[in-house]
Amino acid sequence: MKTYQKIIIALVICGIGLGAILWLRKKEQTGELPLREPTPVEAIFAKSGSILRRVSTVGSLSAIQSVTLRPEVSGKVAEIYFEEGERVKEGEPLYKIDDGMYKAKVKEAEAHLALTKADYARSSKLLEKNFGTVQQRDKNYAEMLMSEASLEEAKIRLENTVIKAPFEGVMGFSNVSVGAFVSESVELANLVDLDPINIDFFIPESYLPFVHTGDLVDITIEDYDILPVEATIIAISPEIEEATRTVKLRAQMPNTELSYRPGEFARVLVLAGKIEDAVLVPETAIERDGDEEFVMTVVDNVAVKTTVSTGMRDGSEVEITHGVKDGDLVISAGQFKVRDGDEVTVVNQPKKQ
Repeated sequence: MKTYQKIIIALVICGIGLGAILWLRKKEQTGELPLREPTPVEAIFAKSGSILRRVSTVGSLSAIQSVTLRPEVSGKVAEIYFEEGERVKEGEPLYKIDDGMYKAKVKEAEAHLALTKADYARSSKLLEKNFGTVQQRDKNYAEMLMSEASLEEAKIRLENTVIKAPFEGVMGFSNVSVGAFVSESVELANLVDLDPINIDFFIPESYLPFVHTGDLVDITIEDYDILPVEATIIAISPEIEEATRTVKLRAQMPNTELSYRPGEFARVLVLAGKIEDAVLVPETAIERDGDEEFVMTVVDNVAVKTTVSTGMRDGSEVEITHGVKDGDLVISAGQFKVRDGDEVTVVNQPKKQ
């Protein structure tokens, strides 16, 4: 193609483009351009109402009582009365230490007590006949009292050869066998009380005024419970954790089947009363852009992007703590089709409540 032909084609294209621009400007000036139709949306009025104050947190299970059993006397293990993992009652015998030597100590103490009693009786009679002295009588009396104490100690040590359960619970594994020699420092086994069982958890300090002992919380054990189990708050720590600004709580729940064990992970839902006169909007109205939460409100049939702060959630409703007030018209469906400043048409007929 020759150069002058290329020039002619370029001039023709430029002429067509210039003509189109002039035509569009003329149409715009005369108002003949087609206008964009308002976007249909559904909207609802933000309302004032009450909403439950819910705190979701995590906790761990702990036993209400746990003890490591140790003997109070030394000797050879003569009997083991329990099965590992068995549930035992308070006062039930668990271990028996050979008591031969301790029985002999009781007899020795009894004999010594009998001798000191006789000495005291003899010195008392001599004093009555003015043959003895007060000092000798008092000395014999003191020796008799010490003999009584020695006998009492010997009986206690004999009694301690039987190690009993201090409370009802579940036995752990035995660390010794029959025939083993044990002393006061040897750990025999653990005894754990599992029913009921405690749940320890933390909540932000801001919720502390709304939580009290006796309140119920919902407990869900990971990979175990389908439905939550109710537990009762039994204690609230008197101190705030300075690093986290949280407070520790302890709840308790039944464990009659011994299904739950100390150390298990639990999800905790605390119901801390109601928030009255909260501004509520549907969950579907909330949009997110990174960390920002916003809704699209309708003002004079125009969509307005409004940044909000949210609080509690209860089912399909969300509390708005900042950005929207009671009576504001909020787009609840179709907001993804509009941008800030677009004209909209509310196709439903929302009513103020």
